[in-house]
Amino acid sequence: MNGLVRACLCVCLVAALAACPPPKGGGGGGAGGGGGGAAGISPDACGTINTTDLGRKVYAFLIASAELDRSSLELENTVRDACVRMNTELGTPTTGDTRAVCMAAKQGLDANLQVSIKTEKRLVTKYTPPVCKTDVDFTAGFVAECEAKARADVSVTCEGRCGGTCNGACDGTCSSGTATQCNGQCSGTCRGGCSGSCEGYANVNASAECKASAEVRATTRTTCTPAKTEIVQQDVTVVDATKWNKAMAAINAGVPVLLTASKKLELAGRALVLWVQTGAALVKASGQFADQLGARAVCVGAQLAGVVAAAAQIQARFSVSVEVSASVTASAGATAQ
Repeated sequence: MNGLVRACLCVCLVAALAACPPPKGGGGGGAGGGGGGAAGISPDACGTINTTDLGRKVYAFLIASAELDRSSLELENTVRDACVRMNTELGTPTTGDTRAVCMAAKQGLDANLQVSIKTEKRLVTKYTPPVCKTDVDFTAGFVAECEAKARADVSVTCEGRCGGTCNGACDGTCSSGTATQCNGQCSGTCRGGCSGSCEGYANVNASAECKASAEVRATTRTTCTPAKTEIVQQDVTVVDATKWNKAMAAINAGVPVLLTASKKLELAGRALVLWVQTGAALVKASGQFADQLGARAVCVGAQLAGVVAAAAQIQARFSVSVEVSASVTASAGATAQ
């Protein structure tokens, strides 16, 4: 459980993730935060446990944990692959763990830009941020199953633009109703219940276990449009076209992917905080599971121990992915437009 608490401290803010060193022995997909795959969490390994209130919540939490484990590995691999593509364009090493590969991309980009141009102002890579959408209806359905409620009784608010129907306050223009009591599409930020899609963070009103599980599953299934980049030569004179072209090709090959991954990491990093806290609480209470789970309580306790191990791996994957993405995009002069 100590590793779980340490992970919580490291992920309280996405910005803090970049500065938080991975735990010793921890790892994710590519080794600089990397190990090798799922941490052995198997929600169905203990048989049917979701027949009681506690069982449903623990089962939902294990499902979300397994998804988060896989998703964190996929995100780290996405970041590493983007850096590999940049290195291919730059002619720099393409082997190594995530941190090594992405630092090679950063150093290669810095070196090519330094010798290829004369400039009074830094090259700027303007980008259009990705648009990420979360399926609110799926999220509400998962909460309803976890809480044994009707979907209509589940409240999911969108901290961002609601792509479906906003029921409640709308900080913007509402297609039906008023700004304080919208009952239509909100062109702005929906602060009430949202159906359809949420361009932002889907916040669930439920018990801690169901809230943590649903918000994790919501963010791991969030889909994003690719970020778009445009390289702007402001007060730049190219003196080495070969190196300049390599740098431009590398930026175009990898930076849009890194920017898109960073947005997903931001959303998932927020969900991770409550997941860690909830996991710690479940581990602490696992000795009391026998009343509701009977003989399966020992097996469930072992699965929660797997969650503890996964927390260390996930923290390492998130940490290295956020750190290197920020570093490489900064070298490219990435600025939102």
